[in-house]
Amino acid sequence: MASLDKQELLIIFASFLIGSAAGWWSRMHWENDLIAVLATLIGIVIGYYAIVTALRAAGHPVG
Repeated sequence: MASLDKQELLIIFASFLIGSAAGWWSRMHWENDLIAVLATLIGIVIGYYAIVTALRAAGHPVG
C-alpha cells in the first residue's frame, strides 16, 4: 500500500472541509438529506481538483 506524504494528507483534509461546508450549506437551504450528501461528495471532488490546480499553477510539485 502506498503511503501518503504530509502535502497529500493536507490536500485531502482541506478538500474534505470544503465538501463538508458545501453539504452543510445545501442542508440549511434545501433541507434534503440526499442533496446534502451529493453536495458533500461533489464539493470534496471539486475542492480537491481546485487545490491541486492552484498548487500546480503556483509551481508546487503535486503528485
